[in-house]
Amino acid sequence: MAAYEYTTSVITHGFLGRKEDELDRGELERALNAMGGDGWELVKILTDVALHGEKDGHVLLFKRATS
Repeated sequence: MAAYEYTTSVITHGFLGRKEDELDRGELERALNAMGGDGWELVKILTDVALHGEKDGHVLLFKRATS
């Protein structure tokens, strides 16, 4: 049976773009490719999440097989 570890990343509104609702797709693709290069697979994106103690944003959930 495969075992996985998980991590998350948050993209806040305006973080990757010039305006509040903009998203720089090139920056997003570079970030996703960097995570993929480290063996992380994007599993799910949770949009507009209210995060406790953090700025609200979109949560990206990644997984990778453990050794």
